[in-house]
Amino acid sequence: MKEKRPIDRKRESGGMADIGTKEDGAIMQMIKIGERLIILKEKSIYEFIMADDIDPERTNIKLPNNIHKLIIDQGSESEMVSKVFLTANTLFNKGKFDESVEIPKALNLTLDLIQELAILESEINSYLKKEEEVSAEYESKRDKPVSYSIPSIGNAKNRCTTIFQKADHIEQTLMKIITIFYPNDGLTQQSHFPKLCDLIKGKYGEKDSFTEFLESTLEFMTVIRNLRNALDHQLKGVEVYDFELAANSDVLAPSIELDFKGSKLERQSLSEFLKILIPNYIHICELTIVHLAGRNFISGLMQQAIREIPEEKRRNKYVRYSFWSAMGVGGYFDQ
Repeated sequence: MKEKRPIDRKRESGGMADIGTKEDGAIMQMIKIGERLIILKEKSIYEFIMADDIDPERTNIKLPNNIHKLIIDQGSESEMVSKVFLTANTLFNKGKFDESVEIPKALNLTLDLIQELAILESEINSYLKKEEEVSAEYESKRDKPVSYSIPSIGNAKNRCTTIFQKADHIEQTLMKIITIFYPNDGLTQQSHFPKLCDLIKGKYGEKDSFTEFLESTLEFMTVIRNLRNALDHQLKGVEVYDFELAANSDVLAPSIELDFKGSKLERQSLSEFLKILIPNYIHICELTIVHLAGRNFISGLMQQAIREIPEEKRRNKYVRYSFWSAMGVGGYFDQ
């Protein structure tokens, strides 16, 4: 028998590992995605990596036996994580799809998707905080004997350009997931929801629930794409207004307006418009995942379908859908 080297003994020894911090809460689930081990905590998600994954030839004895890497500082308590990643983890079950469907790749991309959503949320919150701070500072000085000035964000248009660039990344990542389920239908990462909607309508009909859902998203998705294009390329048709002084001495809050390539957005509060982005994207990502699974799983001998889980039966209050089987009273929800 070949004598074990010190590095072999170290790598093969037992041990314990603390994942994250106490502030992350408890470990709720360990999820295997291909060769990756994902640790879901209440307020964060980590990837757990073994030393042999990094150094399979065992050349560096100083390398820790295991490493954990923060993926996102939101976990099972997050609506975003639950409705997107955990819904995908519940429905994208490798045994329920044709072997040609790369389920681990799809699940890895849903991790990318929640990271993109978190980045967008951070950019939006940063802007909203800035507008609130500037408004509060103005209000505190308004009745004081100082020279008159109106508040200003200063770089509102640049901030919007960044925000809508990040939003565009979400659609691209979602399209990557979609192409896994429809690899031979001419879709790419750069395709957009109108093309996807035409494809789904051709496959399943205009009255199909997937078609109707996609049609309900088109106005929002097209407005966001056109905002991104017009801002990114500095084209006519989009205006971002900073604080302005009206003729009646009222100070108008920052606003946004769009009239570009058929998309019209009447001038409205920038902060109120930005607040709808994350809820809309979470809803669109969640239901796209549900419909992808529903249209592509292989039904077994037992009657199966994807159904909404009654609230009182949910393991996670935000994970609303699972596979349902006709077993027992009311059926069985595979969570």
